[in-house]
Parts: sequence; structure tokens; C-alpha cells
Amino acid sequence: MKKIILLALIALMTCTRGAGQNMFSGSTDLEVIANEWENVTLTGVANGSLVSMLDCFNQKWPTWMLNAAIQTMKKGVDGRDAYNDNQIVVYNKPKNGFVQVDWWGNAERHEFMRACYWTRSNGNRLFGIYFGGTDNDPNIHFVCFYNYDTKKHTLTPEPQIIDGFRTTEDTKYYYDLPEEGKEFSITEFGIRGHYIHTFKWDGMKPVYSQSEKIEEDFGGDHCDEEEE
Repeated sequence: MKKIILLALIALMTCTRGAGQNMFSGSTDLEVIANEWENVTLTGVANGSLVSMLDCFNQKWPTWMLNAAIQTMKKGVDGRDAYNDNQIVVYNKPKNGFVQVDWWGNAERHEFMRACYWTRSNGNRLFGIYFGGTDNDPNIHFVCFYNYDTKKHTLTPEPQIIDGFRTTEDTKYYYDLPEEGKEFSITEFGIRGHYIHTFKWDGMKPVYSQSEKIEEDFGGDHCDEEEE
């Protein structure tokens, strides 16, 4: 009897470890999403809620980040919520239509996700989902924009909505989807320096408004300096 109990405990521990290790199982590589999303219209969206749009996107390109966000949002959590043994933190603002997924502590993959929507003047919605990861070389950062049609229940790609702000070999762009309000900004790090590009909402899309150069403060100690 003791031997049976011991074997059962070992099996339980093995399954528990496996569940954590398999969190990334079936997760789509971000490069695949970046290369495919512009050419695929998603259909059968349940409604115009953020969780429904994320759920539809996740059915086409499943990721551990979307799984974490969807599970948290379906619980109706407004604020921070731990997922999968505190390895991930989901910050959910359902009233404002914003959610983000970040690591909580160390992890084998360094990826994150942000998502939000804007209500358009024609009654449709502009859905934005931003992915970033440091495992790729170079690092990958991109945002997918879709029009949600309230009558057809489809998500149609709008890849040119902020055309001109694309990652190049010398310039990196980081997209700041709005947690509050409708203003959208892009942070640029490149050969020109550090800039914040601001986009104002015109009722249908974010429209470029202004660019501000950020002066860097390099005073004090530098982490890359060798100690003598």
C-alpha cells in the first residue's frame, strides 16, 4: 500500500511539473503571426468586446499570452490577476477595453502582449494587438490593426493605418496602446535618437500629430563599464 501511495505521489508531481512546462505548448511563433496577419480576415467574432476579438484571433494564432488574457478576462477581473502559478501577470481594464500580459519573475520565454480597441464614428471598432519578444534576432515588435464590422462580425486587417513606422535594421519602434483615452504613441530608438511620436484619434483612426525628441540622461554609472 505504501508503495502504491508513493508511486501515486510521484505521478502527481510529474504531471504538475509537466503542466507548467507545457504552458508554451502549441504557442505560435511571433514571426509567423507577423508574416501572416495582414493577409487574413478573421470571421465569426462573437461580438465587439475585447475578449471576443482576442478569442477569435487566438483561434487562428494561439499563444500562451492570449490564453492568459482570455482566461483572466472571462473571470471579469478588473486589475491585476496572476495566471499559472504567478508566472504571468495579466492587467485587465475591461471598462476601457485594454489588457496586457507580462511575466512575473523569471521565465524561459521573454514575450509580452498588449491589446485594446477604439470605437469608430461609423459604429465599428478598431482593434489593436501588440506583440513583442526578445528571443528573436533582432528583437521583434509589431502591432496588428483590424476593423471589427458590427454587422458582419469580421476582423479585417488594416496594415497601412500607421504606415511609415516600421522596424528597420537601424531603428526600433515600440507601440504604446492607450490604457486610458484614445491617444496612441510610438517610441523610436534609432540613429536619429530617441523620439516619441504622438497620434491623435480622429474618429476613425490614430492620425500623426507630433514628434518629440527625448534627451537622454547618461550621467552616473553605466552597467556596461568594466570594473577595475
